[in-house]
Amino acid sequence: GRGGRGGGSGESGGSPGNEASARIQGQLTGARDPREILAIVDADGDAFDAIHTATAIHRIATHTKGDATRESITGSPSFRALMDLVRANLQRMNSQGLANVAWACARLEHEPGAQLLDDIVAGLDRELKGKSASKGGRRTREVKPQAVSNMVWALGTLRHRPGDDVLNAIFAAVSPKLRDYRAQELTNVVLGAAHMEYTPDDVFIASVFDAVRENVRSFEGQETSNLLWAMARIGAKAPEDIVAALLEQSAAQNLGGMASAMNLSQCLWACAKMGTPPPEVYLKAVDAEMPRCAPRLTTESVDCILWALATIGSPLGPDAMDALTNSAARLADRMDAEMLVKTHWALARLRHRPAPGDMQQIVGAARRLADELPADDRLTVMHAWGVLRTNPGDDVIRVYTAEFRGDGEDTGTEGGEGGTPEAELDGDQCAKLLCAYGRCRHQPPGAHAKALAARLVEEASEGSLHPSAAVLGLWGASLLDMRMSTKQLDVLARDAIGQDKKLAPRSLAKIVWALAALGYDPTPIDLAALKERSSAAMPRLMAKDQEALREAMARLGDVQINAPAS
Repeated sequence: GRGGRGGGSGESGGSPGNEASARIQGQLTGARDPREILAIVDADGDAFDAIHTATAIHRIATHTKGDATRESITGSPSFRALMDLVRANLQRMNSQGLANVAWACARLEHEPGAQLLDDIVAGLDRELKGKSASKGGRRTREVKPQAVSNMVWALGTLRHRPGDDVLNAIFAAVSPKLRDYRAQELTNVVLGAAHMEYTPDDVFIASVFDAVRENVRSFEGQETSNLLWAMARIGAKAPEDIVAALLEQSAAQNLGGMASAMNLSQCLWACAKMGTPPPEVYLKAVDAEMPRCAPRLTTESVDCILWALATIGSPLGPDAMDALTNSAARLADRMDAEMLVKTHWALARLRHRPAPGDMQQIVGAARRLADELPADDRLTVMHAWGVLRTNPGDDVIRVYTAEFRGDGEDTGTEGGEGGTPEAELDGDQCAKLLCAYGRCRHQPPGAHAKALAARLVEEASEGSLHPSAAVLGLWGASLLDMRMSTKQLDVLARDAIGQDKKLAPRSLAKIVWALAALGYDPTPIDLAALKERSSAAMPRLMAKDQEALREAMARLGDVQINAPAS
């Protein structure tokens, strides 16, 4: 958000009612060009009071367009003179004037210094507590929601975080009044807190939720997305009824029109972060909008959307997913290492394989960033290639797995040898590598594959192999058509049989199928145990998995396997 427009009087009490003061104020409010305003500063700055000063900087911020103009304005001697006038008149400004100064600095991306911002916050704090008085001893007028909203937004935008004691006092003072805040004002207060990395107390959060419920119909696309994003950033979980009401309304508003790319990325990210799935009508709107807005997606937006969809487990339709991954490919040359890993992780979780051309562009980023990835991230990328059944090129795979491979010759031994790279891997890592090799149809060096299998067996014999690792490892070994000894397969089979409550039925079916493909010859006792486990799993398997399990058990020597009688 850009904050509210500010405005209003900027001084506690009245400005001297003379013609010169009125003339200056009239010229400032009538000016539309920031250079014209600075010319007034040059000509009459010595006569400026608090209202003139606040008005001048606010009008400059309002009418400055474009980075080049902004840099020219804020870098000029006239603007520096205006900032000196701000400091000189600050103590005589009321809350609206203080907010106008803070808002203008944020809008102009001008860092005015910590001391000035602290003085602005202290002035607002005084007015909220009713300690500021005008001439004649009259108390100042009530602080307007717009002043608080603009100031907190500005502090967040400038990444200036006052002390917790001051922030606690400000947020406590405005909490009872939040129902009077407009949607943008309420959103900017929460957004400012998020940017300051400040977490308000539960009373304030509850007041925000109450205010949203009462005024939900006034929220539009950007306000909805900024509010939900900010709530997620400060760790506040919005109630499901509020999330649903805001997002259903956003869907009805076409997700914010031309701002849909940013809005939907923030909303999806917030839902995933809060653990609150978006309503179905919103996901349908996103599905329809994605092909249209995809060309406008930035690297950050693609990153947020893919992560969010994978986290909440809600892939979009084929056309929408193709458009999204096409954007990821379009931005591949701008990917950093973190985005590369998250993109692969998300695509694997969503089981969506990009079009060949798009995948090649993403692989190009993987090749470029290989040296920047730690071991775990390389394994994540390798695992994703396996899940997606895509071979990025044997040369790329060799680059990604070089640090995991030993250089020794195949010794034919069954145990892992200490001091080799494979010996440093755990069972889960070995399993991911074996399965990725098999699914990518990449044939690794024989000694390397044997060493990985040996580590699986070692952990299984110790009872520390996770069931998912056993599934991946055996599945990968079978796809690679490895030759493992009966002793090794006995250990892995018995480990699977022992995972009575941890191993899902489909995982058991995969293990049995892999054992059969690896030529396992079980003892009668082991075969009976496998049959018992398989029979118990049968009722919970789909028909095709039941048939595959029967076929695998038959290859292992079992004549007939049926589901247990009920």
